[in-house]
Amino acid sequence: MSFPAYRRIFIARGLSSAGGFMQIVAATWFAYTLSDSAAAVGILAVLALGPSIFGGPVGGRLLERFDARRLAIVLSLLTAIPPGLMAAMDFTGDLTLGWLYALVFVGAIPGSLNQPVISLIGPATVPVECRRSAVALMSMSYNVTRLLGATLGGFVVHWTGVGVAFAINAASFVIVGAAVAGTQLQSDAIRATGVRHRVATGGVQEIRTMQRVKVAGIAVAAFFLLVAPVEQLMPVVAKEHGLTAKSVGLLLGAIGVGAMLANPIIGRVRAHITPHRLMQMALLFAASGSVAMALTPNHGIAVDLFAAVLIGFGWEIVYVGGEFTVAVEVPSELRGRTMGLFFLLVSGSTAVGAVGLGLLHDWLGMKWTLLGTATATLLFAGYLGKMLDASRMRETVPTG
Repeated sequence: MSFPAYRRIFIARGLSSAGGFMQIVAATWFAYTLSDSAAAVGILAVLALGPSIFGGPVGGRLLERFDARRLAIVLSLLTAIPPGLMAAMDFTGDLTLGWLYALVFVGAIPGSLNQPVISLIGPATVPVECRRSAVALMSMSYNVTRLLGATLGGFVVHWTGVGVAFAINAASFVIVGAAVAGTQLQSDAIRATGVRHRVATGGVQEIRTMQRVKVAGIAVAAFFLLVAPVEQLMPVVAKEHGLTAKSVGLLLGAIGVGAMLANPIIGRVRAHITPHRLMQMALLFAASGSVAMALTPNHGIAVDLFAAVLIGFGWEIVYVGGEFTVAVEVPSELRGRTMGLFFLLVSGSTAVGAVGLGLLHDWLGMKWTLLGTATATLLFAGYLGKMLDASRMRETVPTG
């Protein structure tokens, strides 16, 4: 933080992340208010997350062809246009569910392309010996801005409407572009334009034979398919419990609180509990949160907040455990492809889960949908336990 260039990028990205969570509150609340359908909110999640499935790899290819700094500026400004249009259309009364879908999808395209680019910009502002800390600080700020941005977004939507939240998000991307434009990157951090890297296609079968990688992949898929989509469906939870848009922001912020509480615990217990066993326990916490949210009575905001904290706690453990597994268990020559598969698994599972939970809600209601997903999560946790026990037995049985 002693480097002015890094501070500018850190602050700008923090504002952009907060603006993004404000838009999640505004867009999901607007979609559910217009449609009164959880499935409609799930479709919105697919449109927002879908481009990231392909955008990350394509953005990485663009980095090989164009200057990273200029690319980040252009993509940031392009990402600002759709939320700006949504704000203008809301102010004039012309914003419809169809336009919301279209503009959210269009805005997600440059945003997903920019994800690998802007992730490189922050660390590229500091010397090599400081880059690990630079990445860690950026990761920590994500959970803080989830809390602040979502909470503030709920109050903004309640007091002024969704248009102001969209406008703030648009302005935050302009701020990112301006911050990058005024920043000089370290010369060794960005490879020269035009350098190409061959992407190997083998190794997938080798990854599938790694037991710990399989355990982590199942935990990530289970959580982001069954539990994480509740973030996109928070307006449904709020409406069912007689709450308002302010409560949507508070509930999303509570997920961030749970994630922040998990961080120090992950560091303290890592010497006593393996990351994969911790991921199994995280599924149990998340299932407990889903049950509590399902059984909350009307106007039970305190129970909902506690449930969201439990979900956020499990979220951080599963996500960090997945990244840790890729960084440690996978051979270095396969880590790039495996990390790409990890992000694909997170985005794809969340998108599919959001639509699935939305359809189930419209059919069964929120209570039975959440109880059903909690039961499935517990079953996955039990299955992971059996896999871990079997793996430990194979490692301890002498051979020869």
